[in-house]
Amino acid sequence: MKILLKRTLELLLVGMILIACSTKNKRNANFLPPLRIEIPNEISGDTELVEVIKSSEKAINELSDNLEQLVVDSKDVLQKKEEDRSLTDNFKMGKLMVQFVSNSTELAKLIDDFDTYQKERSSQGLMNDAQLKALEKVGESFGKRMQQINKKYKNYFDK
Repeated sequence: MKILLKRTLELLLVGMILIACSTKNKRNANFLPPLRIEIPNEISGDTELVEVIKSSEKAINELSDNLEQLVVDSKDVLQKKEEDRSLTDNFKMGKLMVQFVSNSTELAKLIDDFDTYQKERSSQGLMNDAQLKALEKVGESFGKRMQQINKKYKNYFDK
């Protein structure tokens, strides 16, 4: 009986830990759906380029989610007049600014890595038209996602 109780408690504890860990990683259902950058068949054998595109896709999706979360988190603070903001609101504004700078830094790193890859490959004469078109899709996808975010939140603070 003691062993059964011990095993039940262990299973309950493990189950609670798994539930707690898994719920933290779920995306907000109201966010834009993750974008997918199609990998053309012509470059599917170029593992380095495919990895650059996949990592860019992941970074764009993370940036998109972070920006949307930032907009949602900042709404209540930004709608207040400056003189009506409490000390807590001002701390929250500071935190939001740090998050924005962090997101901007991530974006700058992505652009730098992407640009470095493209320049190195081009200078070595290793870029063909299919590879260039695949890289252009990454830039187009990023631009499209930023337009989607702008459109979605255009009137968000007027509500």
